[in-house]
Amino acid sequence: MKEGVFDTKMKFCKMKKRLAALTAVLLVSFLSFSTLATPAQVHAAFKSEYEPHCDTVYMMNMDTGTVVYEKDPDKKKLPASLTKMMTCIIAYERADSLDEMVVVDSRAVRFVNYNKEGATGVWTNIKVNERFTLRDLIYEALVASENCAAEAIGYYISKQYYGSDTNEEFIQFMNDRAQEIGCTNTKFKCASGLTTDFENHYSTAHDMALIANHLMNIPELADIAYTPHSYGIKATNKDDNVKWVVSTNLLIREGEKGADGTDYFYQYCEGVKTGYLIKSGHCFAAYAKKTVNGSTYRYICVLLDDGAPTAKDKNLAFVDAKNLFEWAFNNLYIAQIYNTNEPIEEIPLKLAWNKDSIVTVPQDNFSTILPKGVESTSVIRKIERTNDVVRAPVRKGDKLGKATLYYDGEYIGEIALVANESVERSTLLYILDSVNSLFSSTLFKIFLVLAILGVVAYIGYSYSRKQKMNSLKRNVSRRKATRRRYR
Repeated sequence: MKEGVFDTKMKFCKMKKRLAALTAVLLVSFLSFSTLATPAQVHAAFKSEYEPHCDTVYMMNMDTGTVVYEKDPDKKKLPASLTKMMTCIIAYERADSLDEMVVVDSRAVRFVNYNKEGATGVWTNIKVNERFTLRDLIYEALVASENCAAEAIGYYISKQYYGSDTNEEFIQFMNDRAQEIGCTNTKFKCASGLTTDFENHYSTAHDMALIANHLMNIPELADIAYTPHSYGIKATNKDDNVKWVVSTNLLIREGEKGADGTDYFYQYCEGVKTGYLIKSGHCFAAYAKKTVNGSTYRYICVLLDDGAPTAKDKNLAFVDAKNLFEWAFNNLYIAQIYNTNEPIEEIPLKLAWNKDSIVTVPQDNFSTILPKGVESTSVIRKIERTNDVVRAPVRKGDKLGKATLYYDGEYIGEIALVANESVERSTLLYILDSVNSLFSSTLFKIFLVLAILGVVAYIGYSYSRKQKMNSLKRNVSRRKATRRRYR
């Protein structure tokens, strides 16, 4: 019995070697698997009982990336001083330190004085050649919305780090960075937003939300944006007095009312930037955070153009932001749809020894925002495989498909489905499969037909040649016989 098993193994090994040698001669093949992961993309827009006044709105949950409300989010508008968010991002990312000393370029002051068209109450408390730290100028620009501070930042970064005598390098950085963040309908002409040149300076609620989200994920800038009380700038070479920076964001200033007498304070708001031009109305990029039933919710809401004739009119962007935040906190919740340990489906597997299927799992945890009272099971999951059959080898994390998610008929996101384990390829099964593929391939069939036709042609040719040779021999024999007869 033992000898029989041994003999069988020996025969099997010999057959394996012969097949390997045959395969090496007959073909060269390769297998490839994509391991590029696609991050989850989440989009949903729910109906709010509150109808905002602003012309365009975009609101997203920062924890899941879910869009929860939108109103013409891609409509191009003048972003006014919301522009300064990108200015401060570039300053933070390009400078070596926020404690660097900046000398205010005279052109920054002139720009503010010469570009008052479309604005109200434009003025500056910054002087030519005045020295500030970069941090102080960011406070001025982001908190007090000081136009001259933003322009001074632009000239400084361009000159200090790129040797440019203009601020064009800085403006280019703003536009390039906007694209990198994901903005598709944004163009900047200046660092402050103090312009009505709509052809060269515009953005959308969607794009500004991406910029605000990026800024609020930079802790140092987020701390500056949330300055509910005054920030003091020490005496400078041009001013012996302390400059007090006061936020234009009245949602974070408790006990203070707007010029119209309205108390806009909202205890959950912690940023981020206001704006106003006559042609843009009040604009507001708002950030709010609240813990509900043990879960913390963070929202970014951008509102552009409330139509206010003057900056002192009621700020409906403030009103809209507060009402939309309240609606979201009271009516929406985070629902987990997938976790990375959840098996999704089994896919047939080839070329693996003693294993004929592999399990897929979500590449990332996936959560989304849903209306309260709606279960996560209400989310429809459409599973798609990259291939109907997977061929080994497979590495853990290889992308094998995707899940597309829908709620109430609307697309809300997509997540990659990946292999939950690594599986090696069987050399024997690979060789057998390669041979089978060779014999069943169209190319091999064409080659076989041509070979058969070649053999048939050769046989026909050989037969014809043989007939001719026999005929020639018979003719020779006849001639010889004829010559003998006449001798």
